[in-house]
Amino acid sequence: MKSSSVKYFVLAGVLATFVAGCGSSSNDTDDTSPEPSTTTIFGPVDSISVGEQTITVNGYQLETTQASVSYEDNILTTSAITQGTQVEIETLNASAQEIELDPAVTGIVTAIQADHIVVNGEAFYFDQLSDNIAIGSWVMISAKQQSDASWLVSSIDNPLELTTSEVEGRISSLNIDAHQFNIGTIIVNYSNAEFDDKNTLQVGLWVEVFGQYSNHMLDAIDIDIENQHDYHGAEVEGTVTWVNSEQSHFELNGHTKIKITAETRFEDGSQSDLSIGDILNVDLIEKNQALLATEIDFESQQTPVSKSFSLEGLAQIDGETFMINHIEFALDAGTYFDDGLTLASLNNTWVEIEGIESISHPDDTLWLVKEVDKEQQEQHIDLEGPVENNTLWNYASSDNSLSQFNGQWVEVECQLNGDDLLGCKRD
Repeated sequence: MKSSSVKYFVLAGVLATFVAGCGSSSNDTDDTSPEPSTTTIFGPVDSISVGEQTITVNGYQLETTQASVSYEDNILTTSAITQGTQVEIETLNASAQEIELDPAVTGIVTAIQADHIVVNGEAFYFDQLSDNIAIGSWVMISAKQQSDASWLVSSIDNPLELTTSEVEGRISSLNIDAHQFNIGTIIVNYSNAEFDDKNTLQVGLWVEVFGQYSNHMLDAIDIDIENQHDYHGAEVEGTVTWVNSEQSHFELNGHTKIKITAETRFEDGSQSDLSIGDILNVDLIEKNQALLATEIDFESQQTPVSKSFSLEGLAQIDGETFMINHIEFALDAGTYFDDGLTLASLNNTWVEIEGIESISHPDDTLWLVKEVDKEQQEQHIDLEGPVENNTLWNYASSDNSLSQFNGQWVEVECQLNGDDLLGCKRD
């Protein structure tokens, strides 16, 4: 595992020098010095030493002698960084050149309990609070979103007196007429916000919003929409929040969609090992309007906080509502459409959908669709989900073969006879 070792850029430089020397021409005046090794690293800080002027992120130890440190327009020093602080680092060989703090949330603490604090109206659970943090403190929270939309906090810092709150997450609802959208329970008013293109706003988009927060309303000053171009040539550490059944696509931290190809290399695991809850280091490139994984390194595994589902059926579109067997499923900007499908072409099409169970509030389950594939209707059908009263996704089994799974979340294969299932068995 990388977590037990430190990686260095120096070896790459030595090898590059060796290769350049071996490949030199007869012209001894040619410059055979290696090209500088640059990359971008996204991840939480493993360790930081102000005295030794080093920082370790994603297993890479970097010198910080020449590094600039900042958060938005605030110039900081390395003393503002702690273990777990989420950062974006521009590197040159074995040195950090630019360190940008990349928290999920900033804001004022309005409540403190034994195991959590409340910032911007939301509770964040963390058991290593600094003594400097009190009600009224400005804090910077580094965290990764899990598949159920909860936050896994890696650090809570208060490096300086901020004046602007930040909220990050998926747009869960959108009211264009009112110039408002929701991120969870927070209402964002974007009437006076600056961002690239208001017309790109959609439910499901991942955004970073900066502004003034009060009473569950954030008056936005600036909005950044996630752009996959930012990850071209970068290494990202994150938690797998969804993976499709073919293990050819997956999602990191609730928002970054990544494709696996035949050229993807794996360390400390294989493609078949990929599952929700995995913590990965992923090297990325952008190609054909998609993020491709060139290398995937398995770090560790966390207990999944939500369940995957899958089913086949006839898609029905009623206005903005997508249903199969009269069950409503959620499609949004994060849904991947395969086989040339579009939302406009879904109606009365036999499809397979895959997604995750998302608990939006205690009494409401959202079936969030991550991938839609066009399928040929066949007698054999595969289903995954909750079985109740001998029924799964409104398919009942007339031979009661589903009844053995009542009250369970299972993956089964059955024979389809109209709307009826026969011979269901665990897959």
